[in-house]
Amino acid sequence: LEAESSITATCLQHQEEALRQEGAAINIQTIQDSGGCVLFGVDCTKLGECVSLQGRVFDRVVFNFPHCGRKSGVKKNRELLKNFFLSCIQVLAEDGEVHVSLCNGQGGTPVDKPKCEWHNSWQVVAMATEAHLILSAVCPFENENYPSYKCTGYSFPCISVQITHMEEVVEGENVHYNIPTELSDYVFRRFLSPDSVHPVKLVQDFFLKELLAHWSVSMATASAPFLIAAKRLHSCCHCVDNSQCYSRA
Repeated sequence: LEAESSITATCLQHQEEALRQEGAAINIQTIQDSGGCVLFGVDCTKLGECVSLQGRVFDRVVFNFPHCGRKSGVKKNRELLKNFFLSCIQVLAEDGEVHVSLCNGQGGTPVDKPKCEWHNSWQVVAMATEAHLILSAVCPFENENYPSYKCTGYSFPCISVQITHMEEVVEGENVHYNIPTELSDYVFRRFLSPDSVHPVKLVQDFFLKELLAHWSVSMATASAPFLIAAKRLHSCCHCVDNSQCYSRA
């Protein structure tokens, strides 16, 4: 910890129950000896309602390996993440960060290995956007820094990616292509619609805010085809060659 930093640890269980866990007493004492404090009976999805946290903001909010308990399934754990993120922003400093540790495959991010179908993951990025939070980094969990840490729980099932066949008409020609099945319901999502909380929309809003601070900016909307023929692409992007385009079989 930095010289002026301190830890506030919270636990859902009450103190008597928490102390029954192996190593809990030592961990609690270590935090207290370092100038931190431990709060019991705190619901991570209701941080703003915790009396002991009233009026306080934090630079980092960390949740290592969240889980609803037992075989609760991905939907309940997604809900846990969403409510946790919504709760975090009530106690998070303006430039604060939220750190969440997940098992490989749970998050549904591009760096997950093994990579599971998105609809079978916890969709951590999508859940974070519900609280207007954006993924800024993905780092490995360095368990060697936690000598007393023990991995427990249930294995996370990974299912092979299924493919859906798609067909579109591009400049009068039928074009066939394949996409992962889990994305088929999201291909034509309106990421930039006024009510969207997708990271793309949040980034756009941020850029517009900064631009408007210096210049007069107006938004123009126009529909664009999902697929563009190579000939049309070459007419507006001369630096693109055929090796960078998909071709019809």
